[in-house]
Amino acid sequence: MEKTKTKHAYWIHIRIPSDQFISGYYYSRQCTCSNCGCECNVEKEICPECGAIMDQKPEAKK
Repeated sequence: MEKTKTKHAYWIHIRIPSDQFISGYYYSRQCTCSNCGCECNVEKEICPECGAIMDQKPEAKK
């Protein structure tokens, strides 16, 4: 029996610039899996494409 490694990832949200919001942007409903690039319109606990568990924190931008 072969043991498979569990993948962990997070959802990436797209910020869209907008003058209609105080912050100057809003987030798109579309999100992308950080592991495989699968796009979904709803955050799910597990990526439907690659099966990664979405429990990681996004990497901080430097």
